[in-house]
Amino acid sequence: MLARTEENQNNTPQQPEEKRRTITLTNRSPVSILESEWPVIAQGEVGYDVPGAPYGWTISIRVRKFEKKPTPSVPYDIRFIIHANYKCFDEDHDDDNQTVRVGRLLEKDEAMNGIWKHITGVGDELRERIESEKLRKHVIYAVDLCFANLPPVTE
Repeated sequence: MLARTEENQNNTPQQPEEKRRTITLTNRSPVSILESEWPVIAQGEVGYDVPGAPYGWTISIRVRKFEKKPTPSVPYDIRFIIHANYKCFDEDHDDDNQTVRVGRLLEKDEAMNGIWKHITGVGDELRERIESEKLRKHVIYAVDLCFANLPPVTE
């Protein structure tokens, strides 16, 4: 005989728990967000990462946007997170393994005065922390892809 689950007893399906992500920021403590409240609005990723391969690398940069409409008790709230990651692994040469995470949390005014400067700045912060000279140059390709995926500006 099958045991009754709590879901069956209440006849109400359980809501899946929202996914929480901790994002590393540069020169400050990380932030913990709910992914559903901070959707990715642009991203760029480059690399060589074949499943099962003994080596590989990835460079990614993402722009997330938090937007809360005003209510009588809370004013309009808009913020951005720009974060980037670099991961290099080589099973044969542990000394070459490296993981780097950087990012910025921007208030509305900072972002509206040139979010592109902050995207470039996060790319620079990532680049200066990558030990491999050969892979360091690929940061610009991820940044370029991120710019290409930003929503277009209408003037």
